[in-house]
Amino acid sequence: MNTVKREELAQKIIKRYNKLVIERTNFEEFFRDVRNYIRPTKQAVDSSDLTVAQRFTNKRFDSTASEASRIMATSMQNALIPQSSRWFGLKIPDGHPMGILNNFNPVSAWFQESSMRIFNSLHSSNFYTVMGEAFYDFVTFGTINILIEEKDLKDENFAGFNFKGIPVGRFVFDEDYTGKTDTVYWEYIRTSRQMHQEFEKKMLPDAVVECLEDNPDKQFTVIKCIKPNEDKEYGKADSFGFTSYDVEKSSKLILKESGFNDLPFVVARFERVTGELWGRSPADIAMPDIISLNRLREMELKALSKAVDPPILAPDENILGTFRLNPNAINFTRDPERWKFMRFEGRLDFSSLKANELKQSIRNIYLADQLILPEKLNMTAEEIITIRQQQQRLLGPQIARMEAECLGPIITRCFNIMLRSDGLPPAPEELEGLDEIEIQYLGPIARTQRLEGMQSAQAWVQQLVSVASVKPEVLDHLDSDALADYIADMTSVPHQVRASDEDIAQAREERAKVEAENRQMAMNQQLAETANKAAPAVKELSEVPIGLFQ
Repeated sequence: MNTVKREELAQKIIKRYNKLVIERTNFEEFFRDVRNYIRPTKQAVDSSDLTVAQRFTNKRFDSTASEASRIMATSMQNALIPQSSRWFGLKIPDGHPMGILNNFNPVSAWFQESSMRIFNSLHSSNFYTVMGEAFYDFVTFGTINILIEEKDLKDENFAGFNFKGIPVGRFVFDEDYTGKTDTVYWEYIRTSRQMHQEFEKKMLPDAVVECLEDNPDKQFTVIKCIKPNEDKEYGKADSFGFTSYDVEKSSKLILKESGFNDLPFVVARFERVTGELWGRSPADIAMPDIISLNRLREMELKALSKAVDPPILAPDENILGTFRLNPNAINFTRDPERWKFMRFEGRLDFSSLKANELKQSIRNIYLADQLILPEKLNMTAEEIITIRQQQQRLLGPQIARMEAECLGPIITRCFNIMLRSDGLPPAPEELEGLDEIEIQYLGPIARTQRLEGMQSAQAWVQQLVSVASVKPEVLDHLDSDALADYIADMTSVPHQVRASDEDIAQAREERAKVEAENRQMAMNQQLAETANKAAPAVKELSEVPIGLFQ
């Protein structure tokens, strides 16, 4: 690409970026309200310049919204991605022509081993740290963006993952015709020294090069643009699905051009309004109550200060020296009877009632009371399932969107990265030509969904058994092998403890052979016993003279 085309391309990238930023500004007022009243330590929520470690606490006088949103965020995180156990599995989609291979033991073993390696790689990375903040952003700002990278791209072998959460005010995005995110712009800061380390020196703007010696810590703004590769030649191994450009914002020069097989950014939204690109969160509904509550608390504090330290009514004369209001102060006056505290007439009880009403409304919007497990010891499995079912009904749409827009793309990208870098075990020959995988979630909410179906199956079997006492042939409706496979699948039984179809057939054949031999031995033994019992009678009969019966 010649210099003229690179300059034209850089200008097009900046122009489209500015257009998408204008669309984001429609939501920035809401983002600022979330920062001011719920997340006062959150940085870079709008287009303003970033100030590191700046706090915005001058408008927050109540922590109800912060606590309620934290409860929803942690509840969703624990329900979807618990750290203590593997929360996802892999398989071939049920409707896929190769879906029957899911029951083939080497294939299921490979998928289980691959998912375990991905799970261990996530554990050894900063995944859970980044996702903790991402869930908090998800339920407050409504839109999140996560970058998934390999730790060391120079190493041919798989070196692990690195995750990075992008602040809501530092990225914009766009969708394809299906509503799926396919274009992301990320605005980030680099010093001149860092730019020299990351990019080729000949690609750096003059302003950056001039600062390398005298001012290496001077900051510059870089825009990373990742979009679909419209010039992709299908069938070529070196043809990436997405192109990446790093553009220095002030000079509008392309610093680096590269590509990705998968979109490295994952954008997810809590919920969407028809016709809008950015997501909305429960904070959008609760914001009027949140603002009212904080203003009411501010008024209460002012009124309380008047009640605790009320104003003083004093005469305008007869004061000797300077009048002091500090503790233990001594004031001199010729007319002490005219000195008194002003009576406080405020009704703090009314404001407290209204504040409690607003607090409960905020907690209801964030489902805070419903998502907290009751403080009860020795809860039964049925009680836990009932609570999980309630949480599933309350958070069902949001959990489905998080799985579809965030967790699914993250696992898919991690799978593809490890597959390309030989981080997964060799795939069985039967999977040759497989072009699609399905993610099966195994977290607490997903387990509750599966347990509902298993409970129905168990109830049906129990009813069949009760009827079989009167009509035994009713058990012909039961396929015991299919039931065993169904229970194993629903409870995520490891493949190591499950016998293959060949082993089951061999065990049944050997069992049938042993049973046949036992039946033959029993028959021979019965014949022998019959012969032994008949021997004395035969002997007596043989001793009778032949002519006796004539």
